[in-house]
Amino acid sequence: MAGFVDSVLNLVLLAALAFVVVAGLSLWQRQWPKTPPFARPRGTSSTQLRPDGNAEFFHDRGFLFLRRWFFVGTGCPPTRIDRRRLDGMRVEQLNRPVRVASSGGRTWWWFESSFYWESGGYSAQDVVALVRDRRRKEKARLDRAHLLLNTDARSPGRRPAIPREVKMRVFQRDGGRCVQCGTDFEIQYDHIIPVALGGSSTEENLQLLCAQCNQSKGANL
Repeated sequence: MAGFVDSVLNLVLLAALAFVVVAGLSLWQRQWPKTPPFARPRGTSSTQLRPDGNAEFFHDRGFLFLRRWFFVGTGCPPTRIDRRRLDGMRVEQLNRPVRVASSGGRTWWWFESSFYWESGGYSAQDVVALVRDRRRKEKARLDRAHLLLNTDARSPGRRPAIPREVKMRVFQRDGGRCVQCGTDFEIQYDHIIPVALGGSSTEENLQLLCAQCNQSKGANL
């Protein structure tokens, strides 16, 4: 009986010693992850929301070589994330924005499998509105680019000249002055709907603009 007890005690001591060795090794190797250059803290000069292509979750090994999870982003050093919280965020972000971390005046959100940082103290509803608006603008810009490409393919070469009689009627209708500012200096014939977007050289689609107002309109388009 005494021999059996001694054997059990020896096994317990060996297990305890192995645990101490493993724990010691894991503590000796344990260190905080290095901060990538893009994640170094930086200031934010304006209120905005922007996508963050550098943002991601990653893991390493900590105490007893157990897996530790971190989040890192542009201007956000590695931030520890609880694994159970990460599992919940992974599902929740598919339906609504999830706040992931904050650092240096910025807050990172995870929404529809994309990461965004903002510096305006926005709510989840604000983030949805801004993301939707950004996507609408990107789609409109892409649609316009395709339209211009298709128009150029259909009508290469020089733009047709405006008929002289049409010019005269437009000049008389607008009084020979810019319809925007009223000046009669450097007057130009402007297509209200640009030719590249399908506009025609008709009296209804022409107006008089000075060179400065015409340039401002082109910049806004």
